[in-house]
Amino acid sequence: MEIIDLQSREVFSHQGRGVAALVEEPYLKIRQVGLEPGKDVPVHTADAPVIIQVVRGEGNFSVGEETVRMGPGKLLRVPSGESMGIWNDSQDPLVFLVIKMPLPEERPREAAVSVQKGLFVNLVDFAPPKPGKEGAFAEWFRRSSEVFAKHPGFISRTLLGPIEGGSRYAAIVEHESKETFMDMHLSDDREQLFHQVEPLLLGSSTPHFYERLISYRK
Repeated sequence: MEIIDLQSREVFSHQGRGVAALVEEPYLKIRQVGLEPGKDVPVHTADAPVIIQVVRGEGNFSVGEETVRMGPGKLLRVPSGESMGIWNDSQDPLVFLVIKMPLPEERPREAAVSVQKGLFVNLVDFAPPKPGKEGAFAEWFRRSSEVFAKHPGFISRTLLGPIEGGSRYAAIVEHESKETFMDMHLSDDREQLFHQVEPLLLGSSTPHFYERLISYRK
């Protein structure tokens, strides 16, 4: 038997957010997340069924197109593949459990190496969001990704958030070719969307361009 003292495992970094791993097993992962007022967990896609339970405080929890406000005493179930995000817009810290239950695979997967070349990758190093603008930045990324996904050659667009002690965000954009990416990069859509995000950031963003050579997946 194991008893976990949740209060003693609360973590808050100087950036106002923190994560403590409470249980780490193949088919059960429990983490306790702490968000100071004004902080958030950017919108992302759940890669397994998730249950969220608030330990203390209140905050807004979005799943798909719906947003609910939750405090202690309630559970939120998030299906695998659904988008989710959390915002602490209160005046007090928000602490909650994220209980993830990865689904067992029908058969073991072997690691595979792909040497397919030609995939064009754009790595964007975003300037840190202005204080209190993290949620608006995450919403801008979600909305802009829906627009960019309509352009020919689009494959994926992923937002990477900072871990403890960090403040910068990055994005990985994959396109079928340099030509299709540049068509999107020079479009009116991109010009308008990046003009909208400028007031949310503390500086300019830096793009880097790559071609995929080898991809290793387990």
